[in-house]
Order: sequence, then C-alpha cells, then structure tokens
Amino acid sequence: MDDIVQERQPSRSAKKRAAKAVEDMAAHLVELGDADFRRLPLTGEILQAIEETRRIKAFGARKRQLKHLAGMFRRDEDSVQVAEAFLADIQHGRQQAAADFHQLEALRERLCDPEGFDAALEEIRRKMPAADLGKIRRLAESARLHKDKRAFRELFRLLKAAYPEQL
Repeated sequence: MDDIVQERQPSRSAKKRAAKAVEDMAAHLVELGDADFRRLPLTGEILQAIEETRRIKAFGARKRQLKHLAGMFRRDEDSVQVAEAFLADIQHGRQQAAADFHQLEALRERLCDPEGFDAALEEIRRKMPAADLGKIRRLAESARLHKDKRAFRELFRLLKAAYPEQL
C-alpha cells in the first residue's frame, strides 16, 4: 500500500447530480419575481445571461440558454455560492412570513374563542401596543356571537396591520 492517500474522484453519477443541482439553481434564479430579481447580488456576464434567459419564451431556446447559464455557473464557484445564499435567504423569508401568518390566524381564533379571549387580548396588549384594543374586542365579539364573517376577516386585517414585523 502506498503511504500517500489518493483522493477518490467523484463518480460520474455524483458529477451529474452536482450539475443538475446547479442547473436547478439557475432555473430558480430565472424564475424569480421582478422585485427579487432586482435584489440579486450577481453582476457581469452571469447577470446578463440570466436577464437574457428571462426574456426567452420559446421552450427549446430557453432550455438551451438555461444549460448555457448553468455551465457559466459551474465555471464560477463564487457566483454559485452567492446565488445559493440569496435563494436560501428568500426561502427563509417566505417561511418566516408563513409562520407569522399562521401565528396571526391562531391569535384570531383564540380571540373568537370565549375561553382564550382574555389571554389573547393580553398577548396583543404586550406584543402589539399600536393595536386598537377596543375595535379588536368589538370585532371578536361580533365574530364569536353573531358568526360575522366580515368581522372575522376585519379582525385579521387589524392584527396584521398591528403586527410588529410586516407580513
């Protein structure tokens, strides 16, 4: 046996999986909404290639351009890391927004529940000092006693407006 440890080369399948992952990442970048795309921290020819791919509507041409873009990314590891970090931040933001949304829904449900009303109102008083407690109390009562769907929706809008981190 040799004293020198030889590094194992990645298998052909591993190389294909890595190439597919880069291609998928490039496809996610191309499919970004306009607001997220404007925040994309890439520059140079990779950004131009992404813009060009976004403009192409024909399926075959778009697929070829996407493969070309993935090849550009594979040659520039720094851009891959920047793009992956950007996409991860976007995903984390969406997950946080969904969690906040569910938290507000649960709070609204507790407001409309007679047993949970007082605790929910106290939580609102602590976490959302800008909230109009009188209006929240009236809407919750209307939703609870009269099954008022409009009050139920308005209650959520009020909670969302008063929430410290905007959804």
